[in-house]
Amino acid sequence: MVATTAYQAGVESSLAQIGYIQETAWGVLPASPQLKRIRYTGESLSGSKTRQRPNEIRGDRQASAAVTTEETAGGSINFALSYGTFDDILSGVMGGEWTTNVLKPGTIFKSFLIEKLFSSALALRYPGSFFTSASLTMARGQFLSGSFNVLAKEEMNFTASASTAAYTAAPTGRVMDPVTGVKDVMLDGSALATGCNSITLNITNDGAGADYALGSASAQGMRMGLLTVGGSAEFYFRDFTLYQRFKSETSGAFSWRTVDAAGNAYRFTIPDCILTNPRITAGGVNQPVMCMVDLEGNPHPTNGSVMIERIPAT
Repeated sequence: MVATTAYQAGVESSLAQIGYIQETAWGVLPASPQLKRIRYTGESLSGSKTRQRPNEIRGDRQASAAVTTEETAGGSINFALSYGTFDDILSGVMGGEWTTNVLKPGTIFKSFLIEKLFSSALALRYPGSFFTSASLTMARGQFLSGSFNVLAKEEMNFTASASTAAYTAAPTGRVMDPVTGVKDVMLDGSALATGCNSITLNITNDGAGADYALGSASAQGMRMGLLTVGGSAEFYFRDFTLYQRFKSETSGAFSWRTVDAAGNAYRFTIPDCILTNPRITAGGVNQPVMCMVDLEGNPHPTNGSVMIERIPAT
């Protein structure tokens, strides 16, 4: 029997793919592009226009017609952390290159063409896309997750993919878990004696933005912004070790390692980290007292504000 047709009210989200390719020139589709597929758990990429009404004085008690003054595009891509899947994007956020499996902040601007492919005849493209920030969360009872924020030149619709062939497949490694997948939570190179409940890392290109000019609604260029690093961590409260570091403003390296089922790992390090704003709270009856601290990353003379290392399984 042949398959039933025309059964969908709309395209199913489970069939939607996201692909990307780094651009050579900002906002320009590379020649013969072969897009690479992204693994993701959700997204909010979209385009929008700013419309303004002039405050004209009229006798008919009606607001004047609005006009377009600017067009923007962007959003977020949410993901579950797996090894090797987001290395290109992390490089774009950091403005650096993977050198002997080590990634530090740099001054290299990297833009991408991002495409949402709903079917062979339905696609939305986001040329000139810059990954303005990355957030990674490790929490007890949850798989390791995160999100990337994207700022694009514009949103464009097409009836075919930009890719010259089917998307290059994304890595297929297992998603990292909070039980065996988080190791070596360390401060100053030594494992912390108290248990860690969660860690959040935020890497942001503060001040990144699009620049506009007369004669065009879409952006004419972009600014990289200043890379800033922060986050938070929660520990079981046993003593005032972390609190005293806050009071003394002692700086040191805060690091942790994430591992997948095959033994592939990342090590995240904030080389010059100050613990700030401790919140030591008794949340309720029959609960452990927790200590939540903010993580402030400052520039390290050789390792930068944050360092990411790839550690392939041996």
